[in-house]
Amino acid sequence: MTTKTAWPKNVIARYLTVGGATVNITERPGYYDVAHPTEHFIACHGCDDTHTEDWGWDAYHDEFGKGPQPDFDATGESALPAARKWAQSHAETCRAIPKPTA
Repeated sequence: MTTKTAWPKNVIARYLTVGGATVNITERPGYYDVAHPTEHFIACHGCDDTHTEDWGWDAYHDEFGKGPQPDFDATGESALPAARKWAQSHAETCRAIPKPTA
């Protein structure tokens, strides 16, 4: 892929599959407050495979509206490395070509 294009809105990381499609990681709102991201959503734009890394539950931030949910899963580990690992692994093996745009 040699053409440079702008990333879609809310994409925080992007991987290129073996077939030339992209795998995008976005932050999505969830639970009760749609203003704050609470998960990383990964989607392949070749084969349509998806994966979600949930940030976990933090009652102080979600229930009391004290700002964005921290980027940690239920074990206290950051969810982004797990999202990146899944996206990289998928991109290394997916042979789907990009879908045509019409």
